[in-house]
Amino acid sequence: MKTLSVYALLLISFSLSAQWNANTIINAPVAIADKGQDNVHTVTDTKGGVVVSWDDKRTFTVTATDIYAQRIKKNGHEKWLNNGIAICTYTGTQKSSALISSGIDGSAIITWEDNRAGNFDIYAQKVDSSGNVLWTTNGIAVCSKTTNQKNPKISSDNAGGAIIVWEDSLNNYWDISAQRISSTGTLLWTTNGVNICNSPNAQNNPKIDVDGLGGAIITWQDKRNNADYDIYAQRIDNSGASLWTANGVVVCNAINTQNNPRIEPDGANGALIGWTDKRNAIDNNIYAQRVNAAGAVQWTANGVLVCGATNNQSALDIKYIGTAGLMLTWKDDRTTVNFNAIYAQIVSLAGANQLASNGILISNGIKSINPNVINDGTGGAILAWQDSTALGWDIKTQSINSTGVVQWTSGGVTVCNASDDQENVAQVTDGAGGAIYVWEDRRNTSNYDLYAHHLYSTGTPILIGINELAGLNEMQSFCFPNPVTAQSVIELKNNTANHPWEISIFDGTGKLIQIHNLKGNESYVLNSVDYAAGIYFYVISIKETSSYSKGSFISVNRN
Repeated sequence: MKTLSVYALLLISFSLSAQWNANTIINAPVAIADKGQDNVHTVTDTKGGVVVSWDDKRTFTVTATDIYAQRIKKNGHEKWLNNGIAICTYTGTQKSSALISSGIDGSAIITWEDNRAGNFDIYAQKVDSSGNVLWTTNGIAVCSKTTNQKNPKISSDNAGGAIIVWEDSLNNYWDISAQRISSTGTLLWTTNGVNICNSPNAQNNPKIDVDGLGGAIITWQDKRNNADYDIYAQRIDNSGASLWTANGVVVCNAINTQNNPRIEPDGANGALIGWTDKRNAIDNNIYAQRVNAAGAVQWTANGVLVCGATNNQSALDIKYIGTAGLMLTWKDDRTTVNFNAIYAQIVSLAGANQLASNGILISNGIKSINPNVINDGTGGAILAWQDSTALGWDIKTQSINSTGVVQWTSGGVTVCNASDDQENVAQVTDGAGGAIYVWEDRRNTSNYDLYAHHLYSTGTPILIGINELAGLNEMQSFCFPNPVTAQSVIELKNNTANHPWEISIFDGTGKLIQIHNLKGNESYVLNSVDYAAGIYFYVISIKETSSYSKGSFISVNRN
């Protein structure tokens, strides 16, 4: 599964267009840097591409991280600096980033935890479509106290700014607070944020989404009963005022624990909320509830049962898909306690399950975990997950229409099956019924890098070379002598304006082994002693002109 013949690789390699690659063991590099990149998040750049943020260890020890970001254009080119731009590299640890698209201009706002002051605070930064940071270098303090704040989540304020929610330890337990930041980086509410919930005991794991009117709806797990967690929610307007009962309305307070809530807008200024639920005192199941704009629950008290199959259901993700209602997906071990599969269900806006009882099976791998779901823009959804093989974790995906019929290959389409592990995939719509995927990838080292892949609405990348080439300038390049010697070079022709260019070199298994940046008048020098015997492939790109070239060379390495 993890290998490909040189002949097949050569054929696939020459269908390259810009940076996208039809080969699922090559894909497109997003960030390949020292010491690892993880905690990847994605949003659309509103132009058919994707903006990515992540926690990055390249300049620190294994225990410290910075925040980086990258934009990949719809043709697969990196728009910003190779391996990403620094969002925050201040002394100390910056981690747990989250981001949103901040408008139709391709800009994004990123928030994170930051311990530059000795305890963890909440910071944020805005970056435009060209990769320029727009606010104070290394970010603006959203909340800075002597106690810790953590786990920020973010939603749009529909005015180019954002509403950020986090866990706040001011009262010895974790409470929930929020702040709004304008498009220009001005904090709009009370210094260090407004209170969302400060009930006794712990409130954790907040999630946030828009209310459609410039405010937001927030949900969290709540232990105010001092026994176990329940699910609560609160709506705030664009001035930071709470619109529902102080400290939130009850979404579910059934016996035993309810946790890991997820939230989506319901299209009518209310919210759809799903969670993991152990009310049966045996195992975890999946429940959901709708809350209207006034804070009143709309379905059965304490939620409708989405899946009550035997053993545990967990790792829930949800997405509003329009008039069809709410798509839910989760990790499910109903078969045995050692086997995990991905299931899905659609719940109508009236609270009725639309598919088979306890959901439909999506995956068919040995073990499948970490599902994500996005709206495909056509009334359905696209799911992605980690799929286990005998050789490690791969990334797979499936499309489901509004009636619950799978649209792609049974068991899912492979996004990446490169060597070693691929994990924690995130995806965004490409605006045309397909998706762009970004994940953590260990093909190159013992650390994780980031790679991306693009699938069209058909579930295939085979249209690369037709759609993607439109409007692009294919440059000419050659390698001479070839097979390579100690004095071979790769030269780029037709670069009359002497634009800087980048070359990526892959070995015969599709593993990225080198990336180099060159000046416009430079050639890339090869030396046969640096390459084991075999065939190699290269991709050249010029970001300023969206131009590219591709080719191959052979090393016989007789030295």
